[in-house]
Amino acid sequence: MKDFIKTFEGFLKKEIDYDNPRNLYEPVKYLLDSGGKRLRPLITLFVSDLFTGNISNALPASAALEIFHNFTLAHDDIMDNSLMRRGKKTINSKWDDNTAILSGDVMLIISYEILNKYDDSKYLLLSKQLTETSRLVCEGQQNDMDFSIEKNISEDDYFKMIENKTAVLIGCSFMFGAIVSELNSKEINALYEVGKNLGLAFQLEDDLLDCFGDESKFGKKIGGDIIQKKKTLLFIHTLSKLDNDKRLEFENIFFSDNTDESVKISLIKKYYKDSGAVNYINKKVKEYSEHAKKIINQMQIDDNKKLSLNKFSEQLLNREI
Repeated sequence: MKDFIKTFEGFLKKEIDYDNPRNLYEPVKYLLDSGGKRLRPLITLFVSDLFTGNISNALPASAALEIFHNFTLAHDDIMDNSLMRRGKKTINSKWDDNTAILSGDVMLIISYEILNKYDDSKYLLLSKQLTETSRLVCEGQQNDMDFSIEKNISEDDYFKMIENKTAVLIGCSFMFGAIVSELNSKEINALYEVGKNLGLAFQLEDDLLDCFGDESKFGKKIGGDIIQKKKTLLFIHTLSKLDNDKRLEFENIFFSDNTDESVKISLIKKYYKDSGAVNYINKKVKEYSEHAKKIINQMQIDDNKKLSLNKFSEQLLNREI
């Protein structure tokens, strides 16, 4: 995997060789060079290697996904008024909102341009999927924004939001690897569903890590969702388990702007634990990961490939909570 990432980084740097106007492309390079897990391109490269024995044909597709992902981050940071990402200033913080908007826009365009490296048949499949994914990600982001002003959010609403905002792009990453490997439509669609289920599990893990993870390993300030009053499944499930008095007390603390941040985080985390929300989310993570495994095991591929896919899937979710 380290070799995959090294090859990918070299390809990405070579492709993002635009210089003028400097104020447009410098922020793009700044964000793309700021690190990150490279999860989405790694998935595409892994699938290609598994089914074709090489990753060269998957490099443009994987780069398109990573650039697209960073486009969404640039715009998310503006909407959230975020000052830091991956331990560095965000584009909107280092430059300004207008620069971040335009740099994000050009990343979206570049993600499609890179797909031009494929022949027409592959380009059609890849661009069609990226277009659909783009729309769904925007829907998920809007739902997430709407949640901030809505009082009652159902569990179903939350799962639909994270499916669109996070899981479909991970599904797309698996699908891109399958398309460039020229798998049949049944296998392509199966891998998309594998990725979508793993994406749901991945986001639920993120919700837990935000509250209960190791800050040095997670890469973000612990308790950020609580401070931002994000209504994650931890919040939704906890609220559903409290009686009137406790519910009111919980809401007063959660929505307070006057409580000391460290005190607020500590109190809300206790509610999450005592309500059974933490155990509930761990259970849902297992359910989605098991469903992904079931889909893999039903695919018409040889057992060694099934074993590799299952092992890789476990590694994606093997993060300390």
